[in-house]
Amino acid sequence: MLSLGVTPKLSIEDAQKMSFHRQKDDTSPLPQYLFSCSDYGMSHHDILRAMETLSNGRIAGRFFEFYPQRRVDIRYWLAGWMKRGVVPLATLNYQKPVRGITEEERASLPPAWHHHIVYAVSFDGIHLANPVSKMRTDHFKARIESESVILISRDEVLGRLQADLDYDELNSKPEWKQMNVLGQIEVVQREEVRRNTLRIPCGMKYIAIPSTMVGGITLFTFKDTENYKAIMSSEEVFLKV
Repeated sequence: MLSLGVTPKLSIEDAQKMSFHRQKDDTSPLPQYLFSCSDYGMSHHDILRAMETLSNGRIAGRFFEFYPQRRVDIRYWLAGWMKRGVVPLATLNYQKPVRGITEEERASLPPAWHHHIVYAVSFDGIHLANPVSKMRTDHFKARIESESVILISRDEVLGRLQADLDYDELNSKPEWKQMNVLGQIEVVQREEVRRNTLRIPCGMKYIAIPSTMVGGITLFTFKDTENYKAIMSSEEVFLKV
């Protein structure tokens, strides 16, 4: 909102308490904890609704999905919109592996999905806010082209396992069944038994679960303007084939 010259009436802390921002349920049993991790944070749907609410309907936007991979020069695409005064908000998955990153850099990154305002592009990268930083273009593109998954560490899983719980509800949603989340948990359990009894190293460091986050870019502008009409009538970015 500030990027468009509109000052919100709420603080960031107050905004995070709104129903748009979902928290993890850290005290619940494993199935409910995983469901809350899947929904954690704000999806692009939530951000679009929150932006319209906090700006009293003055600001609106449109989300452009970048998964599967898109055939586009992302710097040129972003620069074209930014020259018009449009503000891009990127949704990136920091759990997506990228090449050429040091362990020190990795340790300083957000733990999973994160939203960044893009305030500039240059020959050597994408310039971001929240926090202010510069990202290599190939890393940026890889992270917005991520599938909608989130990784949960084996320690988080093992710390919440209970023998008397019914885990069948993890198969109640098609996408969870398709990703075989219950089967992944069973593998973690078996590996832990072998590690404790036979000293065999564990292979699975994480399990993968569905996420409500979608990799891509949301373009924001003032409603009922030429930029708004251009955003809403623009074609989707072409798939890479």
